[in-house]
Amino acid sequence: MKNLFPVLAIIMLMTPFAYAADPSDDSLILYFSFDEIDGDTVTDHSQYGNDGTITGAPELATGKFGNALKLNGESDWVVVPHADILTVDTDVTVMAWINAGRHMGPNEQRWQGILSKGNSPRSYSFYTESPSECLHLSAGGSGSVCTGKIALNEWQHVAAHVEDGTHRYWLNGENVGEFGDKNALPGAADTADVLVGKTHEGNREFLGLLDEVRIWNRALNEEEIQAEMNSAATPVEPLGKLSTTWATLKSKR
Repeated sequence: MKNLFPVLAIIMLMTPFAYAADPSDDSLILYFSFDEIDGDTVTDHSQYGNDGTITGAPELATGKFGNALKLNGESDWVVVPHADILTVDTDVTVMAWINAGRHMGPNEQRWQGILSKGNSPRSYSFYTESPSECLHLSAGGSGSVCTGKIALNEWQHVAAHVEDGTHRYWLNGENVGEFGDKNALPGAADTADVLVGKTHEGNREFLGLLDEVRIWNRALNEEEIQAEMNSAATPVEPLGKLSTTWATLKSKR
């Protein structure tokens, strides 16, 4: 076993580092893979270190790639403290893999939150909703609803952006809506925390699995969104992330 360890270590170091998003991208301001969680701290893989704190007792589950966070739809979410870099002035892109157990929030609320920042003023709230069974984006005080329906209990890639007052949506890489003449984003006036798995309006907690949550402070175009969705299709096997693999190797010494 001792002779095997150096060989495995060399293989590990030669294996590509399989983050789907490029952490060196200055515009990527938050990236949760949920593969690196220490206690109640969720590691942010962007260059800005916007680590989140878990509220409640969500479970780790098998994700679309690596691990996912399994939320109970009532008392589980992640809080990311406000930082200046999380401010969005004119454009923003929000993205995640979701496996939703319902479209509405608890207590028959119309919406359930994937992620959000602020309420009054509001930079963005990204939801699934009922009865449309679609995605809903509210930003700067104006909202829109996409035209593609979210399937329940299976993995779906969801993305939306705001670009110069226009909302656009993508479901599994396909454009499912464009809506113009929307309000401007509040920029620095919004000092609220970022919430993952909930919105600031209350009683809109997410039921299901979340994976690969990412936010950019620019509007990614369709090709970029499709590339981000597909770039995680070949994660490092078997456990996906360098730190996990390293810990596993060390445990076998």
